[in-house]
Amino acid sequence: QCDWILPSLYSDRSYRFKFIAAFLVVAIHTSPLSSFSANADFLLTRVLARTAVPFFLMVTGYFLLPQYLFEKSMDRRPLLRFLKKTVLLYGIAILLYLPVNIYAGHFQGAGIGELIRKVLFDGTFYHLWYLPAVLLGVPLVCWAGSRLPFRILGGSCLLLYLIGLFGDSYYGFIANSPIASFYDVLFHVFSYTRNGLFYVPLFLVIIVMIPINSRIF
Repeated sequence: QCDWILPSLYSDRSYRFKFIAAFLVVAIHTSPLSSFSANADFLLTRVLARTAVPFFLMVTGYFLLPQYLFEKSMDRRPLLRFLKKTVLLYGIAILLYLPVNIYAGHFQGAGIGELIRKVLFDGTFYHLWYLPAVLLGVPLVCWAGSRLPFRILGGSCLLLYLIGLFGDSYYGFIANSPIASFYDVLFHVFSYTRNGLFYVPLFLVIIVMIPINSRIF
């Protein structure tokens, strides 16, 4: 067992939390408390439930990435297995939601470029963005981690996340500033910055950014 392993991730509490996190993801998209209390629903779906996606990303990063970030492993088989499974899951999800997309007219008037953007970045349905984000973020972090010291990798991921915040949650702060033109260019490539380039990398590496020992920091 390598000395970067955090034993707490193997605890029963962490194992059980994945079921809670799955419920929280569902809650984000269904607003289960909206008919009872708007404030309670806001607290659940806009505050507490926002921990779910980072949790799943951190678990993915913990179990998949250390061999590439620390051991500089050249064995790409674990990475390829993960990507193949995720592509298969994403493909199934696309097919499942295809009738809904067609019925709702989401693809009406969409050109090839728009369809490519949906598949590669946005997700073909609004809540499917996670899968293409992981498919981009994981190999990106693996590639960068094999070439950069961990401190620089972590700092770069943090910088990307901060840039992404102003294209998503904090866009209102810069909407009328010259910086907005930079994001306008980005939005020609993808619809939002909550994706595999800006949002995902930080949470993939953050679990191993904790200063466990001098090997990391």
